[in-house]
Amino acid sequence: MKTNFRTIITLLFVVLFLILSMPLHLVLWLIGKKKPMTKYRASHKVIRWAFSTVLWLAGIQCEAVGTENIPTDTPVLFVSNHRSNLDILLLQVTAGVPVGFVAKTELKKVPLLGLWMSDIGCVFLDRTNIKAAIASTNEGVEHIKAGCSMSICPEGTRSQSDEMREFKDGSLKIATKSNVPVVPAAILGTDNCLENNSGLKLTKGTIKIAYGTPIDLSVLNPEDKKHLGAYTQTFVKELYDKNKDSINK
Repeated sequence: MKTNFRTIITLLFVVLFLILSMPLHLVLWLIGKKKPMTKYRASHKVIRWAFSTVLWLAGIQCEAVGTENIPTDTPVLFVSNHRSNLDILLLQVTAGVPVGFVAKTELKKVPLLGLWMSDIGCVFLDRTNIKAAIASTNEGVEHIKAGCSMSICPEGTRSQSDEMREFKDGSLKIATKSNVPVVPAAILGTDNCLENNSGLKLTKGTIKIAYGTPIDLSVLNPEDKKHLGAYTQTFVKELYDKNKDSINK
């Protein structure tokens, strides 16, 4: 598999971080027993630093617009398109608030990584098991009620083109059940720094995220409520189209 020195150094940092940070998990677990929001804040500060370091080692610069649209007095559900495995890093370092992610259940089994994902409030989704998926949705709602925002990519998988995959209606249930605003977010350029390269190779570049105005789903008309995926996708697509020319292709 083709790679480069930049990628090797970055992966080495990730491995060392995961190993050396192991004692922190016990501390965070003890904190979370009584103060879950304090645990989320502490976990996110550590992860934000780690992700920022990964991007710096990779020579990747982050640009964020619309961060003033992110509420600081209430948790939200971030809804974005999905271009790359770097998407999570970009949102995490720019959002400025604790954010857990809805991730595929296989990631929970990755040694040490799964522990950090749990610490920051991630929810693991098994799309092949309806009962488990409902339980995951409810878990996400509980994280939000504890004060931690959540993020989901309703496409369900990466789309490495300007044409987004259809947003799934069920992915918005976390927002409707917890009655929190939805913040649309458009992610651009992340695949240019990883997935579009041959082999496993990180390359320099600028990645961008644009945050939109929060959407209150509770005030929508009945027809829009039936198609929340399509409704929210229009806002993400608008943000994407508005900002795509600013990223070098």
